[in-house]
Amino acid sequence: MNAPDPAQSGKAPAGRSFRRLRLVGWIFVAMGALAILLPVAATVAAEALVAWLLVIWGVAGLWFAWEMRPAPEWRYGAATFALTLALGLVFARFPRAGIETLTIVMVLAFLMEGVVSILLGLRTSARAANWGWLVVNGLCSLAVGVIVLIGWPGTAAWSLGLLMGLNFLTTGISLLMLSGAFRKAV
Repeated sequence: MNAPDPAQSGKAPAGRSFRRLRLVGWIFVAMGALAILLPVAATVAAEALVAWLLVIWGVAGLWFAWEMRPAPEWRYGAATFALTLALGLVFARFPRAGIETLTIVMVLAFLMEGVVSILLGLRTSARAANWGWLVVNGLCSLAVGVIVLIGWPGTAAWSLGLLMGLNFLTTGISLLMLSGAFRKAV
């Protein structure tokens, strides 16, 4: 069941909800600014985080698969989690390969987020003020994805951190604008 859309029901979210939305917006703005100022560090940090999360996920999954031995599918789970663990170890041992791989994954995420943000902005245009910020966010995401894709792999060392920063910043700004519209509606 989907949560009710406040714009459709004619009711704006309660005061606490738009304050939370504003807080999340400011958090995204701060993270974005930091990543833009330190793009190489943000890239390395993102790659290391993903590498070790994959290692933990793989180990935990192998444990889960071992405990599920009575089920005939446990071998499939074990193989999947072993691959997850191996990928995490490769990313941890060879960060450049991880950075290049994650950059391609991030480009795909930017392209998909761009499309979704544009569609959501256009969908809510008749019901919400400042809907254009969602469209602007989507256009920025699409542009960033295309730019990095054109320069890959040369841009991989710094682009992941910079792109995450730009995405966080534009997402934060769009959330702040949306929270302002909801606040006025209250």
